[in-house]
Amino acid sequence: MVRIAAFFIALVWCGYSYAADDAVARYKNYLPRELLALPEKERSSSVPMMYTGAANLAVSQGGDVVMQANLNTLMYSGLADYEASKKAFQSDLGEEPTGELTVSQIHTLGYRASRVNLTYVSFFPFDFGGVINNVWASVEGTVKILDERIAYPVNHVVIECERAASRCSYRQIALTLPDENSWTQSYHIGQIADETYRITRWENNQIDAVPYEATGCRINQLSLNFTTEEFFEIARNNTSGDCETLLGVTLPRLEKPRMSQIVEGKDIVDAEFKRINEEAFGFLSSSFRNQIEALKPQ
Repeated sequence: MVRIAAFFIALVWCGYSYAADDAVARYKNYLPRELLALPEKERSSSVPMMYTGAANLAVSQGGDVVMQANLNTLMYSGLADYEASKKAFQSDLGEEPTGELTVSQIHTLGYRASRVNLTYVSFFPFDFGGVINNVWASVEGTVKILDERIAYPVNHVVIECERAASRCSYRQIALTLPDENSWTQSYHIGQIADETYRITRWENNQIDAVPYEATGCRINQLSLNFTTEEFFEIARNNTSGDCETLLGVTLPRLEKPRMSQIVEGKDIVDAEFKRINEEAFGFLSSSFRNQIEALKPQ
C-alpha cells in the first residue's frame, strides 16, 4: 500500500504543477521590485513561492554577492564583471540582455548553479541476484519497467520469501532526483513499497506470488525464476474500466499487462547521472562550453 500511496501523491503533485503553470507564466517577467510592490494578498495567494524567494534574495543585503557567486559557478565572470555576466546569462537563456534579472531568471540562475554541484551516488548498483533453498528465498536488485520509463529509476528492491508461511515480503526504496520544481537541489531516499505477497506456487526453483490486499486499481504479481535469474513483476487491471482513486486521481486502464524486471542497477544508475551531468554542462556559460568543445579532438 505504501507504493500505491506514493504513486498517487506523485500524480496529485503533477496535477498541482500543471495548475501552477499559469502563475509561473504570469509572473516570470516581473523584476524583483515589481513583484514585491504587489499587494500582500496577491503575493501570498497567487505568486509562485520560487519567485517570491528570488525577489527577496535580490533585495537582501547579500543578494548580489550570492548571484555573483552563482554566475561564477556557471563559468561567467560574476565577481569580475557582474553587469556583463548578467547580460551574457540572459543571452544564453535566449532572452533580452537587459542586465536586470527577472525573478524567473534569478530562480533559474540559482537552480542551475545548484544543479552543477550534484554528484554521483552509487545506490546499490551491484546488489543483484537471487538465492533459494527448500525453505527460504531472496531476490534483490533494481526494478525496471520494460518499454516504459519508471517514475523512480534509481531504486532498490528486496524480496524475501518463507515457504512455511507461504508469504513474501517486498520492500523497495528509491533515490529521488531533483528537478527545477524541487524545493532544494538535493537527493532524497525514501521507501516507496512495503508489501506482503501470498505465494501461489513454489516448485522447480520458481515462485509465483500475489498481494494479500487486492483492492487497488491494479494487481501486481511476482514471478521469480531462480534457475534462469529472471525476476518479473506483472501489473494487471483490477477494474473493468478506468479506476478513480480515493485521492481523486483517475488511472487509465492498462491496454496490456505492464511488465517490470528486477535487474542489476549499474547501467540504470549510470544513465541517470549521465543525463544529469549532460544537463548541468548545458547550463554553463556558452563561452566556456565553446572553449571546452574546441579542446576536443576533431
